[in-house]
Amino acid sequence: MSVKVLNGVTSKQPSLDVFDAEITKLYEYKARIGSMKPSADIGWLKVNAQPLIKELQTIINNWIDRFTSYLYENTTKQLHNIQDFIKEVSGGIKKLPTDLTTASDKQLLTKVMTHLRDVA
Repeated sequence: MSVKVLNGVTSKQPSLDVFDAEITKLYEYKARIGSMKPSADIGWLKVNAQPLIKELQTIINNWIDRFTSYLYENTTKQLHNIQDFIKEVSGGIKKLPTDLTTASDKQLLTKVMTHLRDVA
């Protein structure tokens, strides 16, 4: 499990191996359920398991979709955040203060130093 701290916010995210193991397990369950007989005779009673099999496969497909959608959306969001951060830092260090006697130049120096700190 990876722990990330960004701007004082701590987030915990399982590693990709955990997601891979869970998705693989769900596909195995789906295959096992798919190989079951749709009907069975228990003594004088005939049981039709086809609706149950379909419903279980639908539930498993929904969970697989949840896991993969989370991974896709989370990765996409992280890429957008990285791109936004690069743009912000690039724009924030383009203009450097020339004279530190004015309040605006001191404020600009503080902003540049903040961007440099965030990169490190």
